[in-house]
Amino acid sequence: METATLITSHSVDEQQLAVVNLPERTKSYVPVSHKDFVDNIKDMASKLLPSYDLHTQKFGLAREGKQMFGALTYKKPIDNALDPVKDMGLSIGLRNSYDKSMSLGICSGSTVFVCENLMMSGEIVVMRTHRGRILDELKGIIFNAIVNAEHKFETLNADAQSFKTRDCDDHMAYSTIGRLYGNGILKERQLPVVKKEWNKPKHDAFSEKTLWRLYNAGTEALKTTPPMLRMNKQIKLHEAFKTDFGIA
Repeated sequence: METATLITSHSVDEQQLAVVNLPERTKSYVPVSHKDFVDNIKDMASKLLPSYDLHTQKFGLAREGKQMFGALTYKKPIDNALDPVKDMGLSIGLRNSYDKSMSLGICSGSTVFVCENLMMSGEIVVMRTHRGRILDELKGIIFNAIVNAEHKFETLNADAQSFKTRDCDDHMAYSTIGRLYGNGILKERQLPVVKKEWNKPKHDAFSEKTLWRLYNAGTEALKTTPPMLRMNKQIKLHEAFKTDFGIA
């Protein structure tokens, strides 16, 4: 099963990342290769997450390859079929650009396998401008981003279990959707998406009217967010649910 859905202009495999021409370095701009960034993340993850296997990877390019977005999802072997996190994977989201449109970014979170939806909380672990000694610092940047990934994964899974146990009726759902729109997390064009997914979920896993169903409805709507904003919106959605419903 594929993992995190990335809304991009062009989905590619890992090898195609290396085909995009790397811009020249200047005094004020130091480009980071899309492929090198991914390779360094995978190498560091293999060392820091030894009990996890790389389950899926997905990459996308926009603006003729000048923007890159990706997600690597790792899965821990689980023998118990009743384990509450068996349908979750540890995800590492990343972004990079060759046109100075956004800084290098990396964050960790979870993936809900059943619907390919991302869960993210806190902040993007690293946002580093393409300047100075970024190439020398790249491994340290990635290390810092991944070192606490497993802890965040466990925390997000605990949040997911809390969402699953909290009932949610239509009044609560529509009030929440209104607040998400009012706070700028959802756009007007995304409201029909979240309403439809709340009223009639595409996946049987969300048949019960709970916060988990509403959360995933919101995440479905966020899939139409421009890729350079997706990480931030997903984080804000998660924090809004925790704040509004008093989930520690």
